Amino acid sequence: MKFRITVYVILMSIILMIPTFNNDALAANLSDGLVGYWPLDDSGSDQSGYGNNATIKGGAKWVKDGWIGGALEVDGISGHAVVDRNFTLMTDKITVIARIKGWKTVDWAGVVIGRNDPSTFGLGFNHQDTVMYIWNNNSIDTWFWHGAPRIPKDEWVLMAIVIQPEKATSYIYHKENGKFEFADNKRPHIQQTVLNLKFGWDECCGGNRYFRGLIDEVMIFERALSMGEIRKLSNTALPIDSKSKITVKWASLKSSSSR
Repeated sequence: MKFRITVYVILMSIILMIPTFNNDALAANLSDGLVGYWPLDDSGSDQSGYGNNATIKGGAKWVKDGWIGGALEVDGISGHAVVDRNFTLMTDKITVIARIKGWKTVDWAGVVIGRNDPSTFGLGFNHQDTVMYIWNNNSIDTWFWHGAPRIPKDEWVLMAIVIQPEKATSYIYHKENGKFEFADNKRPHIQQTVLNLKFGWDECCGGNRYFRGLIDEVMIFERALSMGEIRKLSNTALPIDSKSKITVKWASLKSSSSR
């Protein structure tokens, strides 16, 4: 009888521990591979642990009315933010996320851009107002892909691109109605380098590809986040407690002096 009671107590203890364990694990795992995190709350501080801060330029300013806390507001004329040039990432797996409210000033406006032709990364608008991304050494099969979700005008959305060797997946989450959309571009994606990051502007092709509006909570991961993880981040900020648990690969994030 005493043995049965002991086993019962042990089993109940394990069961009671499971929810806490799962929640902690989720918070920790969600930040795995995080190499850049800019909450854009009154500053361009990089909260990933790398310290690659962003500096505002031109008609850009900090405002209080972001999706989560404050946000970066860009005027669509000259406003943008420039990330410290020490950010350099060579990878074939990457997830880039930004929350935006606003609109393009011209087709191909940039939200998060690393222009380094031919090895350019980009996340923004294409000429059909769908999510545009640039990869594969500026391949037309990426930036001219028309299958991505459409971006609504002047509404808060979370936009994301997840790139991995066999495909890229673009996402849009609509804050207003909770609609969650995604699409796959099923083609090979190569390893390339991401650097020279800017928020709100693509300096290509005449230098007028500006975004006008608000940008909030920009994140870059050196891994392909799952659909479930993107959904999780659609409804919440990166867990605060996880910032102290962030683990990243220093070998893959190199200073510009080593290039």
